[in-house]
Amino acid sequence: MKISADYRMLALDALRGKWKTAVLTGIAASALGATIVSSSNSVVSNSNQAKDIHFNLFAQPNGGRLLAVLLVGIGLWAILQLIVGGAVQLGYAHFNLNLVDGNDAAISDLFSQKDRLWDGFCMKFLQGLYIALWSLLLVIPGIVKTYSYAMTPYIMSEHPSLTANEAITESRRIMNGNKWRLFCLDFSFIGWELLCSLPLYAGGFLVLKYFTGSEAMAISLVLLLTIPLSIGFFFVRPYEEAAWATFYRDITAAPTEPDEAY
Repeated sequence: MKISADYRMLALDALRGKWKTAVLTGIAASALGATIVSSSNSVVSNSNQAKDIHFNLFAQPNGGRLLAVLLVGIGLWAILQLIVGGAVQLGYAHFNLNLVDGNDAAISDLFSQKDRLWDGFCMKFLQGLYIALWSLLLVIPGIVKTYSYAMTPYIMSEHPSLTANEAITESRRIMNGNKWRLFCLDFSFIGWELLCSLPLYAGGFLVLKYFTGSEAMAISLVLLLTIPLSIGFFFVRPYEEAAWATFYRDITAAPTEPDEAY
């Protein structure tokens, strides 16, 4: 049985010579709300990042106007993600499966499922709904269900005849006995996540502490620096996505062992 290190090694092998394509595809997928990996290590390293660096900026005299502009922009971005995010997520799953299978993987794979906007929407909506309902009980059941449904995009990408509910059910089946393994794979990336966070924290701290210009200039500078200081994530995310794809290939290559159903 493979362990986390094996999946990471296979992911690196798949990415060799294809980093540029993987990074550019990952950036486009993230912009369209289509990343597949969304798990504990991301929460640990990123959940408070924006709050830690930007919270005090909105208390400045010009912070209110900036906040209004940001909210409008975020709202428009959220609508775009809601409409196309699911279909692009299916395309991103297709890209990563091509990558780990040694096939031609191109950024155009993101849009290979463009005629499945409704299927993609249903997938994201139902996954989010079920996880939210389980999370009403306690946090832990919601996390467990997140991992239970994690393989849904790959399943729908490979089996377009399945409905979103059928793909979710199949994901639950193949993840029986494998949820802990996927959690461990996620957790094995936490060091990279934290390392990538350091420049962002350091940059925000230095600007807020030592910048002597106006508050508006400080706000603008921090926001402009956010993307370049987060460049490490542009490489870690494709690495994680490729590792997830190798995990999916592994657990669907042979019968899974039964585990307690949640």
